[in-house]
Amino acid sequence: MNYGRRDVLGAVGGCCSAALAGCLDEPAGDDDAPDSNLYASFFTLAEFTAAVAGDETAVENAVPDGEHGHGWEPPSTLVPEISEADAFVYLDAEGFQHWVDDAAPELEDESDLALIDALAGIDLLEYDDDHGHDHGHGEDDRVEELGVSEFTLLEDGETVAYAHGGHWHHDPLALPLDEGRALTTLVEEDDGEEIPLGDEYSLDVRAEGDDVDAFLEYDVDSDLMTLRGTDDGFAELTFEVREDDEVVYEAPALKTEVGEHHHDHGDHADDDHGHDGTDDDGHGHDHSHGEYDAKFFADPVLAQRGVENVRDGLTHLDPDNEAIYEENAAAYVEELEEIHEAYDERLSEREHDAVVLAGHDSFQYLGERYGFEIRTPIGLSPDAEPSSEEIADTVAFLEDEGIEYVLWDYFDGDRLAETIAEEADSVEDTLMVSPMESTIEEWDEAGYGDYLGQMRELNLPAFEKALGAE
Repeated sequence: MNYGRRDVLGAVGGCCSAALAGCLDEPAGDDDAPDSNLYASFFTLAEFTAAVAGDETAVENAVPDGEHGHGWEPPSTLVPEISEADAFVYLDAEGFQHWVDDAAPELEDESDLALIDALAGIDLLEYDDDHGHDHGHGEDDRVEELGVSEFTLLEDGETVAYAHGGHWHHDPLALPLDEGRALTTLVEEDDGEEIPLGDEYSLDVRAEGDDVDAFLEYDVDSDLMTLRGTDDGFAELTFEVREDDEVVYEAPALKTEVGEHHHDHGDHADDDHGHDGTDDDGHGHDHSHGEYDAKFFADPVLAQRGVENVRDGLTHLDPDNEAIYEENAAAYVEELEEIHEAYDERLSEREHDAVVLAGHDSFQYLGERYGFEIRTPIGLSPDAEPSSEEIADTVAFLEDEGIEYVLWDYFDGDRLAETIAEEADSVEDTLMVSPMESTIEEWDEAGYGDYLGQMRELNLPAFEKALGAE
């Protein structure tokens, strides 16, 4: 991964090998083990980070055990505590953890704090209105013949905005009046290699908006794009990569604001977060973007990419211990691969191609990986209540498919599952699963409270039974 494209180690400024001692609390000890203080935004990322960093490194989970990673709100003391750490591992997915959306601009201003996005390069699934998901992000007609994982805009070496998984992060792009912005583009393939612009591939841009030519001027030269605003207005910029004058990749449309505009955070507009929806360097955090499912870690294959992102971030922060991070990450990835092989083998021969989950859906990526459907009467929110019609539809589906078990999320509770099971003639029992966003003391004492243990000992047997694959 090319860290020139991103401020992932964000505004880390001097956090490089030449000034490493200033980025860690203490230098590595005599045994060369890392000795840094790391924070993760919830349980799963704390698991990944601890596995990569090793036993000598302190990793704090921001969310208490027993709480959903995405539904919990922190005390006012948490963000100042995180700012004292060496690095903060999180998911740059707006709407997944609202407190992280709000804290990110403040944390980006901490020159000694590295921000590590475990989502980098992972394509997200988009929720639909039927308690399920589909691919893409509402722009199915975009050209994507070229395998681009990330498309990044840089200004003076710092990331302004970047797109992956069909949507932009840190948008909208702000363009002051009569002040030109020179942005360099960085295009990365799925394997992390940079696609050079200027020879085989060229860059182009398309601007759309009401009378856009009256307020926006732009020019493209190789990988450099110059923008200049002449009047207030809103535009959408679509960046294109061309080969022999044919478009082979289109980035999603980037919202661009020219001139002065005010932002409203909806439900958070009155919250005292110290910003008005856009931080000082133009990084917007719009809480309306929660339609993308960030729970990639339900898939043990995609989880490997998350672990590698943590590895790369820690290596960038602490290059002297690169070999340790590489070895630890490789061992953990090997365990994830073994889990993938177990799921693939044990779920392949099954009676059903669908399961019913009586709770909000945390397993779309698992179903996508192993080819089965997740049906739920609730959808996204853990606080949502299904209607009587949705419950009836779920009961009918169970009976039509002859499904004998209803799954329920431990952190949502089994009340709805028991209600559905009582009404569906085909159902014999309910089975508990974990979204792997937290843990409880009972699981820890039993030896499977960690992420890997929950995947192996809780979820695999439950999905195996629910799918009729035993």
